Amino acid sequence: MKINSLGLGQEMLEMSLKEAYNMSGVYDDDDGFVRDTKLAAWLDRRRHRCVVFDVRTYSAELEKAAADGIEVLIIKEEK
Repeated sequence: MKINSLGLGQEMLEMSLKEAYNMSGVYDDDDGFVRDTKLAAWLDRRRHRCVVFDVRTYSAELEKAAADGIEVLIIKEEK
């Protein structure tokens, strides 16, 4: 997990999907619905975005998320 300072006291958490699941209390044996429910409850009202990692577009996605005031940026690895 990385914390990106956006200025004016604002920060954006940048984490992998696995880290987001860990933060939200998801267990390996939870089914998809339970995972989604726990993640949504943890995110609550925070502005968030989920992006698929691509080395060519990563920096542009990061800048766009910061400009949009995203508080939690979840990075998914492409399968």
